[in-house]
Amino acid sequence: MVNLRVCALECEALRGLLQERSAQCVVLDCRSFFSFNAAHIRGSCNVRLSTIVRRRAKGVLALEHVVPNEELRARLRQGQVHTVVLLDERSADLELPKRDSTLLLALGTLCREARGARICFLKGECAAPGAAETQPAPPPAESSARPAPLRAHPAPLSPLPAGGYEAFSAACSELCTKPAAPTGLSLPLSASSAPGSADSGCSSCGTPLYDQGGPVEILPFLYLGSAYHASRKDMLDALGITALINVSANCPNHFEGHYQYKSIPVEDNHKADISSWFNEAIDFIDSVKNDGGRVFVHCQAGISRSATICLAYLMRTNRVKLDEAFEFVKQRRSIISPNFSFMGQLLQFESQVLAPNCSAEAGSPAMSVLDRGASTTTVFNFPVSIPVHTSSSALSYLQSPITTSPSC
Repeated sequence: MVNLRVCALECEALRGLLQERSAQCVVLDCRSFFSFNAAHIRGSCNVRLSTIVRRRAKGVLALEHVVPNEELRARLRQGQVHTVVLLDERSADLELPKRDSTLLLALGTLCREARGARICFLKGECAAPGAAETQPAPPPAESSARPAPLRAHPAPLSPLPAGGYEAFSAACSELCTKPAAPTGLSLPLSASSAPGSADSGCSSCGTPLYDQGGPVEILPFLYLGSAYHASRKDMLDALGITALINVSANCPNHFEGHYQYKSIPVEDNHKADISSWFNEAIDFIDSVKNDGGRVFVHCQAGISRSATICLAYLMRTNRVKLDEAFEFVKQRRSIISPNFSFMGQLLQFESQVLAPNCSAEAGSPAMSVLDRGASTTTVFNFPVSIPVHTSSSALSYLQSPITTSPSC
């Protein structure tokens, strides 16, 4: 049962809180990573709990799982937050979500650890009583040469509850953000006619014309594209790029005097160990983000190596599975296709992100840095060798190249 401290909140009441005392109001969105990125309340935070975390929690979660942001956790524990509002997709009553849902687990945690804060559940309103009812069937004709065909009329349906984000976005759309699907930047393809462009005729930057549409936005501070895009200073400046990650061994860093660069010299082949660079790349992206900058990640074609780095970033920072991260990136850049070895290394990284060990709760944001100095071994029955760094985490649960099944 949810603690009695939890109170229901109408959409209009939340609107008032956000407009009058937004600094003391925290909104926690318990919907999926995809739903949150498609549309959310401005200033809200996404709460994501993996299936493993929910299963192991047994109703008790640490605040670190619910609120990864250290500064916000400190404010909650010190009683500096007046109201915490939680919401899901459309639940209008706390009896509707499942017992192990992200929403109910987060509510329980906040009731224990958010000192002095009022804990609220956004319930929204119910649909109009007659909105969901079926229309009565017309009376049969008194005289007819032929009997009318029988028609089944379903029983009247009860009003459907409408709550959560669904209700709030309908009532207060001006407080919600719905970013358009990211599209490639459209600029002239001719490097020679574009001011501030490097010579893209060199062999290290020659990418096919069909891959010249432009960089795509993965997150507001993270972009993905090709070496050609990295040679176009006008493109980079138009996007507000301040730093680049060059995931290749031979593509040059054209504008080292203008941008911050991070080089990851790996080849796009089945022997390359790209996973040993994951944490270093993630830390670099986060440092640029925290400084208010934007990072552009590229390799030669923006298909395999750079896409792998972006997937690893989404998996660790957003605690999502590989298939979710892959679909998210592919919706933005449809041509991504990490090689088979890189996909295997991403699967191994997924197991470390979502279940780093058996003695601690899975999915902790304080995941230890991977041991890059350990010896390597090979997992999965792939036709190629995939170097994987062993750590304190047992690898016995890696049973197939497609799924992982933690046994502890």
